[in-house]
Amino acid sequence: MNKLSTYQKSVIALLTTMVGVGITSTYLTTSELKETNALLASSITIQNHIKTESAGVNQSLSKILSLSENTEPVQQPEAQPEEPDLNLSQVQLDSNTLTYGNENARFSLVTYMDFQCPYCQRFASTPKTLVDKANGGLVNWKWKNSPLPFHEPNATDYAVKMLCAGAQNTDNHWKIISMWGNHEIDFATADMVGMFELDPVAYNTCLKTDSVKLTLDKDKAESRALGVSGTPTTVIVDNKTGEKRVIEGAVPMDMFVNTIEVMMKKSQ
Repeated sequence: MNKLSTYQKSVIALLTTMVGVGITSTYLTTSELKETNALLASSITIQNHIKTESAGVNQSLSKILSLSENTEPVQQPEAQPEEPDLNLSQVQLDSNTLTYGNENARFSLVTYMDFQCPYCQRFASTPKTLVDKANGGLVNWKWKNSPLPFHEPNATDYAVKMLCAGAQNTDNHWKIISMWGNHEIDFATADMVGMFELDPVAYNTCLKTDSVKLTLDKDKAESRALGVSGTPTTVIVDNKTGEKRVIEGAVPMDMFVNTIEVMMKKSQ
């Protein structure tokens, strides 16, 4: 969408004032009037587009916000804590990134998670609920495995089980994550083959292959390069503008809604 230059905005502002006192024709030639009228028409088109897009986003955000347990007024940007100092250029998203929701969503919640982290487990339902309730596929959720060193080897082992179950049916990724978040699965004892109707040979072969481990190594390397020191860590990505914001911890959903709203307003 084209934007008006500072000069064009000044012309429109001046014209509006002149029209208000009825002296436009005194100072503008016919060609100048045509040019200025075109600028006015362009300005109106741009403003209408912004209002339409903003209305849709605000409707979605309002619906999301109503789900939050926090009924206090949403914090203004200046009241929010300072964002962690992470190297956001290291966030890597591609077609292989586990994604829940609309692939073409305006915003992505990129979560760096650890299956041995109790805060991650408590937090798992938050991005899923937000994605499920957002209007028009506004938000999607992207999962990154980020096992912390002191949770090894179990954190990596559990991630491998999730990925291998998902290799046979992609829906299994999110079934497992949801069950884990609801304390409905214990990776240490669960019969993954029976629970998710897996081909046992293919599943057990997957557990021993290097391809899954390479996927995990890639996520781990990204987490280190990003500077993740604790989980859950979430990077909110505006896929339209490229802006990224960081939220650390298992925070209430309204913090994500507020941040998305701030990012949306900033882009207008």
